[in-house]
Amino acid sequence: MNKTSIVLVALVSILKIKVNEASQCVARQSESNVFLYGSLIESFKVDTLSTCTSRCKQNKVCSSINMNLMNMKCDLNYSTKKRLPKNMASQPSMVYMEIRDDNATPGTRQDIPTTSCKKLKADDSLSKSGVYWMKLNEPSSAPFQVFCDMTTDGGGWTLVYSYTFTRYSSFRTPANAVTPIPNWPVNRSPSGSVPQSTKTPLSESSRSAMDFSLWKKIGKEFLIKSNISNWVACVEGTGNFVNWVAGSLTCRVVKAITLPCTTIAPNTLGFGGCGPILKKDDKLQYFFEGRTDLCWPVHDPCGTSPSSSNHKTNVANPGGAVYIR
Repeated sequence: MNKTSIVLVALVSILKIKVNEASQCVARQSESNVFLYGSLIESFKVDTLSTCTSRCKQNKVCSSINMNLMNMKCDLNYSTKKRLPKNMASQPSMVYMEIRDDNATPGTRQDIPTTSCKKLKADDSLSKSGVYWMKLNEPSSAPFQVFCDMTTDGGGWTLVYSYTFTRYSSFRTPANAVTPIPNWPVNRSPSGSVPQSTKTPLSESSRSAMDFSLWKKIGKEFLIKSNISNWVACVEGTGNFVNWVAGSLTCRVVKAITLPCTTIAPNTLGFGGCGPILKKDDKLQYFFEGRTDLCWPVHDPCGTSPSSSNHKTNVANPGGAVYIR
């Protein structure tokens, strides 16, 4: 046997070992006729199963794949069977394979994001409040960090807005406003508007706001927490906050902060030129206005009439937060 033949034999032997190792790996990590649903990153056609697995390995968010051997469609998933055992379903010609598998909790790392704080709470009732990685359930979304409140009113709330006031001590004057404001579709003045924010807040003291276009992709129920007025949670009726539609709401007080009016909750959503308004019948309870030359904010648990204001006074670091679920 010459030198060339010896080299070829050696290469063939090595190749057989690698193929055998790969086959054992696939057999250990893959399952036939099942697939994982509810954690899709993207889908596309491929020529081979190995191409599908390679695409997953190249995507730092991908943890597993589904492969349809009939139409050669490859699904990249951000989660795994181990994390979502109830999300496995049967289907002929499907192959499920875990690519990255560990015991890390979804949301604790950029490569294993959750889709919402509500989803995280539903999957693990013991989840604690804090900062998590989230990825919206659409192919173009990149993972980003959010703050989740996992205790208030059952938990599962995503923080989208944190604010304070420009003139808390002179509350009912045009110089007072909430600040900053989200990029809401409101009238702005070159000289009298507070700053707008599109930076996702990671704490209730961040004083910033998630891009408003993302709010509706998280949920429709909203929660207002303030240290100067009662906390209220609202679900849509004919009104829809995240889609900027005026109309009816069903709201409830989830925590009383002030002594008067501990059970009165808004029932109507409106929008003024300065910002969104929550009313109980015809009386204002919350008005988020961002102009220092026109209007003033309202945080009144009883509902403001022309001569009343019932928010809590003499509060250090006054402000509030808005959550979506």
